[in-house]
Amino acid sequence: MTSPIRVGVIGANRYAAALADYAAPLAGADVSAIAPSPNGRDRTAAAALARGVPSRFERDWGSVARDPALGVVLVASDDPGRGAAVDAALGAGKVVVCPAPAAATTEALDRLSAAQTKGHGVLLAPGEIRHTPAGARAVALAAAGGLGTLHSIYAAIRLRVPDHGAGDDSILDRVGWDLLDTLCAAVPHALRRVHATVAGLFGGAADTAAIVARLGDETIATIELSRCLPASIPTVPQGEVEIEMIGSRDALRLEPYRTAVRFHGERDAARLPWIDEPVLSMLHEGVRIAAGEAARPNHFAHFRRVVGLMDAVKASAARGDAITAV
Repeated sequence: MTSPIRVGVIGANRYAAALADYAAPLAGADVSAIAPSPNGRDRTAAAALARGVPSRFERDWGSVARDPALGVVLVASDDPGRGAAVDAALGAGKVVVCPAPAAATTEALDRLSAAQTKGHGVLLAPGEIRHTPAGARAVALAAAGGLGTLHSIYAAIRLRVPDHGAGDDSILDRVGWDLLDTLCAAVPHALRRVHATVAGLFGGAADTAAIVARLGDETIATIELSRCLPASIPTVPQGEVEIEMIGSRDALRLEPYRTAVRFHGERDAARLPWIDEPVLSMLHEGVRIAAGEAARPNHFAHFRRVVGLMDAVKASAARGDAITAV
């Protein structure tokens, strides 16, 4: 019987928590060590996760990133400095799973690319929509031309308005990366033009975004992001997500997180997902690569497309006008 691939976790955000909540063994994987994020602010949460998995708790994230016994490292951190952990693990030859974005700038991506080349590691940094069953199938179908020429994509994510107000982080940084990752995976064409508006409509400075982009000569993408839902509407942590793709032959519509149990408590309502969390699919992909059961990919061209699109979106929003790609 083949020994499971040992997995290390750096950070304690909701992706890491999903490993502790998962009720079945991880196929081919053994979560062996958990460490806090580089800034150390989630140390208590990381220690609690280590007890819940259970696995070994390491106080120093560097010891997990460089541990020769670990084949896969999951960077599950909301720390803006998590790139240091990704860099170190790639340099140590690990298969690194870091839900998008692993890097938010081209310069940061260049550093990670150099670390991957030097250490012979592999970086997987997908958005989670592409790792839901519906999202994976839709993106693969669109990318392979299964809908014919792709004319139109409409995508929306709606989150709850936080209890304390509308939140300080921009809606683009909160959920925009996931949709842009999905868009770039489904449409291989280069960005031609984008017009974006970011505004505060529900109590926050940047809680709503509207984006219209042309990719290639045929595809128009319309994206809406907003913190607009009242607490009484049950949602999964990812919010309400809907995507429509219209091609010259066929069209499809998906709501990748719709399969859930509605839970109504004394103070709140929620939807508890019935399908596995996307991070489990991400981790299994990393384990297959580490075990030699799948090819070792290089996704940096895709990562650069996503970062470039986000840069253009933010530049258009700051200018208040459309950006035409050169």
